Amino acid sequence: MTNLKIGFSNDLRQISIVTRYEMLKHLRSKKLLTFAIITMAILVLITAIYLGSAAGFPEDPKEFMSSYVSLLFLFLIIGVSMFCASAIASEFDERTALLIFPRPMKRISLFIGKALASFIVIGIVILLYYSISMVLCLAKTGSVPASAFASMGMAMLFVLGAGGFALLMSTVFKKGLIAVIVTLLVLLLVMWFIVDLMVGPILNIEPVFSVTYGSGGITNVINGFVSYSETFEIEGMGSVTTSTFFPSNVTAIAIMSIYAIITTTLAALLFSRKEF
Repeated sequence: MTNLKIGFSNDLRQISIVTRYEMLKHLRSKKLLTFAIITMAILVLITAIYLGSAAGFPEDPKEFMSSYVSLLFLFLIIGVSMFCASAIASEFDERTALLIFPRPMKRISLFIGKALASFIVIGIVILLYYSISMVLCLAKTGSVPASAFASMGMAMLFVLGAGGFALLMSTVFKKGLIAVIVTLLVLLLVMWFIVDLMVGPILNIEPVFSVTYGSGGITNVINGFVSYSETFEIEGMGSVTTSTFFPSNVTAIAIMSIYAIITTTLAALLFSRKEF
């Protein structure tokens, strides 16, 4: 029992060391600065659009917050691609693992530490984004809807889901750049554009197997929209029915949680067995 406690304490120490080191590396890197600039640029752009429009800012707090988080999933995908997709691949690409593993460092401790650091860094940027948005909402509408905090929770969960997939790609490929490109292509082109926007609506199949569809909960937890179908008459084809899907809160949470658990676990198992 004592040996188990000592072993567990040592694992926690290793994880904390790796997490702290990776956090410092991220804080000093140009990647974090780039990601922060992209995030703030979107915030400024949305604000500028409202300032330049005749209607001005929405007066309803929910509508206000919804407009500020509507594009959030796009730059969160950029974030997980930048930090998570390169987190493990860098150990192969930069050959740093060859220096670490001969020392008494467990692979799983290294994996958890690097994953935690990536999630924490992205989480800090999310917190900053929501904090600024909520301050603007309070200043312009006089209140902040409680659903805005639920939206922030959904955004954090999406980072875990999409980040788990990015970590899996990071263990599959030995080059960080390739892992980043593949992650972006799969999440943006395949899942979001092809599956969510084209295949699902045309075939009238709710794309519950897509983590980017689950990210719809970030906005929909505020809006509360429900899925619906429309039928059109097209000459030569007759009646054609298409569907517009919005994930319920339960569906969104389930999709992102399942992705987070399965992909992160697979990534950890693959990393623990992968040869350098």
